[in-house]
Amino acid sequence: MEGEDDETEEEAVDRIRGEISDRYDTDMQVISQLQNTLEDLNIPRIMIDASRKPKVVFYSLCQQLRSITDFRESLFSQCLAVRARQANEMLAKGYKQSSRFGRWDPVELEQGCAIQPYQAPGRLTYPVVFRAHTYFMSSLENRQKFMDNPLHYLKLSNPPPVVPVKLAIVGPPKSGKTMLARRLERDHGIVCLSAGEAVRQFMVDFPTSSLTKEMETHLKAGVTLPDALVVEALEAIMLSQRCQTRGYVLDGYPNTIEQVKLMTELCIIPVQIIELTLSAKEVHWRGTADRHSPDRALPLHDSAPILDVRLSSYKRNIDVVRSHYQKEHRNWYVLEGNRSKWWLNNKCAELMNEQLKTAQHYLSKRNVGDAASIFGLCVSPDECKNRLGEFSHYCPVSLATKHELVDCSYETTMKFTAEYRARYYKLAGQTELDMFLAEAHKYVSPTAPHMLPDSLPRYVTKSEVKQMFPKELAFRGYCPVTYVLGNKRYEALTPGSRDHVVLYDDELFSMLDDKSMEMFLRQPWKYNRTPLPAKLPPARVAQDVTSLPMLGYMEQTVAKAIIAAMTSCSDFKPKYPYVNAHKSALLYVGYHLKAHNPKATEYSREKYRKKLEKFKEHCDLIKYLGHNMNRRYKPEPERPIDFNYKMDEFLALKSYPLPIH
Repeated sequence: MEGEDDETEEEAVDRIRGEISDRYDTDMQVISQLQNTLEDLNIPRIMIDASRKPKVVFYSLCQQLRSITDFRESLFSQCLAVRARQANEMLAKGYKQSSRFGRWDPVELEQGCAIQPYQAPGRLTYPVVFRAHTYFMSSLENRQKFMDNPLHYLKLSNPPPVVPVKLAIVGPPKSGKTMLARRLERDHGIVCLSAGEAVRQFMVDFPTSSLTKEMETHLKAGVTLPDALVVEALEAIMLSQRCQTRGYVLDGYPNTIEQVKLMTELCIIPVQIIELTLSAKEVHWRGTADRHSPDRALPLHDSAPILDVRLSSYKRNIDVVRSHYQKEHRNWYVLEGNRSKWWLNNKCAELMNEQLKTAQHYLSKRNVGDAASIFGLCVSPDECKNRLGEFSHYCPVSLATKHELVDCSYETTMKFTAEYRARYYKLAGQTELDMFLAEAHKYVSPTAPHMLPDSLPRYVTKSEVKQMFPKELAFRGYCPVTYVLGNKRYEALTPGSRDHVVLYDDELFSMLDDKSMEMFLRQPWKYNRTPLPAKLPPARVAQDVTSLPMLGYMEQTVAKAIIAAMTSCSDFKPKYPYVNAHKSALLYVGYHLKAHNPKATEYSREKYRKKLEKFKEHCDLIKYLGHNMNRRYKPEPERPIDFNYKMDEFLALKSYPLPIH
């Protein structure tokens, strides 16, 4: 009976399979109903193959859920990608509004791009509609990033003000100036201008102007246009809307200092000038390749002799132009013209972006009334000098915090110069600049704790002191700084130097050294009114050294040189081959005196330095041979490699026991 109730293994397997199958069918029905419900609610679903390893399943799950976990704040936000024509129509008819970013790409703004995306007919843009506003993206990738997490980009600050690009590219012929300028025009929408293009465009746009007639007169006569007319045409073309909003790039201009001066008079100052360097060999190689190019349609003036003339003219004028811009505006950048065109284009874009960020930061700070650094804005030294504030070239932060006068006139790069309330202020360093930019109102009038005094110290040269004769030195010619620092003791009275004289409060003060003079220039009020003690050191009287006794004369003239020679001799202990120690020491001292004679010529000193070194080498022969020779004979393979040479040199000195002078 028990055997009939028992379940066999096959029956158990079939039963379990049936139960699993029923449960699977039931679960699939529930999942199907759930999927239909999620589809009705527009809730997406994720399909993952669970038959793989658990680690792989977990990784796949994390990747599928990344759009939800990483962009959780925008989980219930929906964006609509539209075409540029539809976006413009919705904006024109009022269905949607332009966002506060305008035509800026929010994704590029977050990445630090300061160049506004170029949007023109024929260029693709990728608008996105989110809520009631339209946003414009510059690429499909940026559009996808924005649509994944729009709320993140809405938290960004307002876009910076639009700053036009002002760029010039110069270089020798065939260095790639035009190609680089055209690529920048294509990518960023700036206007590419050369001298010839500017003249032709002006004559087309203004055919009846007096300037056009004057240029036609020169052209019909077959002469070169004067630089003044070219620069005037260039100025007129730069007044176009595109130049004023997007900017310009000058192709191969300016080339001479006269052109630079004419442009400066009309306030045409490129913010960045890029010089492409190229060797003469590379110039001719590129010229030959261009002449034999199958794509060449028209003959050009680029034969080898003409390239030599153009290259010679460029080298003759470019040094003056470069030094002018480096001195006045510090906006000259040098790039290697033999690099690839993609590298040059990216490098120029980086330079443009950095400069625009600097200008945008400056404008943003100035618009809200804060202090801003002017470093990198091409401010000339003359303009900076004319717009200095009430502290002139002294640091207001050092005067307010340390009560010190720190002269910043030596700093000509404008690295530590800031603008506040339309005035320029020079700072002593990066720390002082950061403090001024943070709280500029604390260091300028009327809230500054210390204002610049009426009387300022000034260093005077020896010639200026002579011109002030018979004005005498204050403080009896003693250094007031060393006296005050020495607790006003008698021993601290030190005569000043005629090379360190300062004029302050119509008095001349003589300092001991540069350090003392720097301390006096910073805080002159701390030292100028110090009274002298009742007892002073005896006055120094000049005395002729020839009137001194023998020991005094020797001490004042040759004592230092002799002591140095004898000290060196005692340290070396010379012993010249075949010469006794007494004569060897005398020879060493004589060579040392001649090798270090301050009144001899450099050639003579160098000659005796070499003789002294040769004398030392001969003296070292005795030590060397004594160390390597013993009673046991050494075969030649066991000897040092230079033993025979030094032995021959030592034996040769026997014929010349004394060195030849």
